[in-house]
Amino acid sequence: SFQNCETMKIYTMPISQPCRALSWACIYEGLKVEEIQTMPGKDTRSPEFTKQGVIPAVPRMDDDGFILNESHAIMVYLGDKFNWKLYPSDAKTRARIHQYMNWHHQNTRRITMALFAPVMRPDLKISAEQTKQWSKEILSTLRSLERWLNESPWLCGTSPTVADLSCYCEVAQCLDKFTGLFELNGIDLKGYPKLMQWLNACEELPGFEEAHAALKKFSPAIRGKAEKAKAKL
Repeated sequence: SFQNCETMKIYTMPISQPCRALSWACIYEGLKVEEIQTMPGKDTRSPEFTKQGVIPAVPRMDDDGFILNESHAIMVYLGDKFNWKLYPSDAKTRARIHQYMNWHHQNTRRITMALFAPVMRPDLKISAEQTKQWSKEILSTLRSLERWLNESPWLCGTSPTVADLSCYCEVAQCLDKFTGLFELNGIDLKGYPKLMQWLNACEELPGFEEAHAALKKFSPAIRGKAEKAKAKL
């Protein structure tokens, strides 16, 4: 069911994890939107961008003048508006999706903040102490994901949802097939068989290749930067 919404603009940048999840969800659901490449920390600080909405970040959606930030809010809005399969209408499934999304920010998202952001976003000025603290929490996050995936094949039940896409984009960027940041930081996923199985299942979902093309292209450069940073420590 191809949905054309050419009037809808998404301000995005495919190396950003939340942006990638949103793009993937749109491709999966066949929603055609206009994507406007917007550099975090640079374009997001321009007078017109900051005037348009309160949160100076990507992704941002402009649906005919309705401005919305935060990838989870945008995916839920689109899921509601277009009856997405990735956002089932069942109350319990939606509750589980929201549970995951609330948990995500202080847990899965910290994988990016600990391993990816210090390399790619020096403008955020994340301290070494903070990075160290967040790095320590990664194993606990992986254990929680493994436990959820022991209970059901997808994070929120028997079929994939926007929660899976959001989670995958934070975790998988660190795999050897992309930036290799897990290996570089001594994190081994072998002890998380359900998680590994789930990562493979996510890669079979429609839109995966397209949404990850830019990350694939830039991964060697990101890994090189990370290796240089490690060597300095």
